[in-house]
Amino acid sequence: MDVAPIIAQLNKEKSIGHTNMYTALAGGTRSKVFLLYQEKGNACILKLNEAKVTKEEADFLSLYQPISLLPDLLAVDSLYQFMVYTYIPGSTANHQSSLLPTLVSELINHYQPVLNQHNWGWRDAPVSSWAQFLRDEVKAANAILTSHLDKLGVTIKAPFVVEHQKPIFQNQPYLIHGDCGVHNFIVREEKLAGVIDPTPILGWPHYDVIYAFFSSPSDLTKKAWDSAIAGLTIERPADSVLYEELLIGLYQRLGICLKHHPEDWSMYIQAWEYWNKIVSNQQLKLE
Repeated sequence: MDVAPIIAQLNKEKSIGHTNMYTALAGGTRSKVFLLYQEKGNACILKLNEAKVTKEEADFLSLYQPISLLPDLLAVDSLYQFMVYTYIPGSTANHQSSLLPTLVSELINHYQPVLNQHNWGWRDAPVSSWAQFLRDEVKAANAILTSHLDKLGVTIKAPFVVEHQKPIFQNQPYLIHGDCGVHNFIVREEKLAGVIDPTPILGWPHYDVIYAFFSSPSDLTKKAWDSAIAGLTIERPADSVLYEELLIGLYQRLGICLKHHPEDWSMYIQAWEYWNKIVSNQQLKLE
């Protein structure tokens, strides 16, 4: 889709400030992203994507409009071909541990449960339970890892997803970011200034904490984890369940690392060995 007619339409409708010029930014696999320069030095983001993806992202931003870390939704096409939201100045992060307390307190603690919703996982491919979603994520990671590990002669046992007979808390999912990693953090003056590009999931808030924690190999110590999770005041499971899901999140990250950032592989393998020992010790204490 040509961006010029869209900008002309937005200018004509006056749904946002008048755009004087624009520049293309790096987008995702399917999305196209443009920075729109407006009058009085203002700027905003125009994002083109598949309709179902745009709708999910727009719904997320609309629901959480009061949260200052998220961009404000300014306009959405009626057919969901594009959306416009505020530009958050800064740079993407390459570390996570110092940013996590702010992420938890200013974003994740404000997540809301989705009323009358009993599906879990990806909005466009929901499943019947949280455990089933995690099993699917482990299976996807395993498909990436298996051939590589065979070549290296390395064996990594995939974590087992427990289907808890008793609900660990209310059986109602929250709408969470879903892709809450450092690549989507905007940093300004070494502080977390924004979080962009949600891929919404129906799930538990602590999933985003785990995902964010393992999104960079820079500081994966137990001390850093304890500091991050300590600020989570919203619903969270017992420590036994939390540690189960920590290993699942790290296994998932191994697959992502191999696919997108193979240069980080050795650090994540060290983290896998480190966290397996910690989780084993914690499970012994909790028995």
